[in-house]
Amino acid sequence: MSRRTNRRGVDTRPLTSDEWQLKRHLRLAALLDSPAAFASSHAREAGRGEAGWRDWPWHGSAFAAFDGAEPVGIACAWVTPAEPDVTHLISMWVCPSARGRGVAGRLVGAVTGWARQRAARRVELEVGAGNDAALRTYTRAGFTVTGREPFTAGGTVLELRLP
Repeated sequence: MSRRTNRRGVDTRPLTSDEWQLKRHLRLAALLDSPAAFASSHAREAGRGEAGWRDWPWHGSAFAAFDGAEPVGIACAWVTPAEPDVTHLISMWVCPSARGRGVAGRLVGAVTGWARQRAARRVELEVGAGNDAALRTYTRAGFTVTGREPFTAGGTVLELRLP
């Protein structure tokens, strides 16, 4: 997948396993900034070694958003072997200084583009309870609320059907 730039100068691109330190940096920053938004913790993930970061996310891909050379966000795509036609959008975060500038939409686009390349029929995600900004972001991108049970108590499962 190539690098994509929008009119505001924000690029998105997939991260390689050799960029494991950048994946680690962005993920740990997200967990410190917004701990309630994720089904993990900084303490849990800070202990992951190099091999774990190189492979993360398992069965998927990580994407970063950049404002010039500065990384300003991350989102990941993950597929379970049991449901290869469903891509899960996970671990999305935009640094506070870049919020409200379309970065989240660019990251959603990177994940949905990856899903389309793999012939996925839908992209699914979960939003934690009280994360209204995330719900607005995903509904603007075309996601709809499903009736499926969330992984975390009070969460909301959304999906985007792909053509």
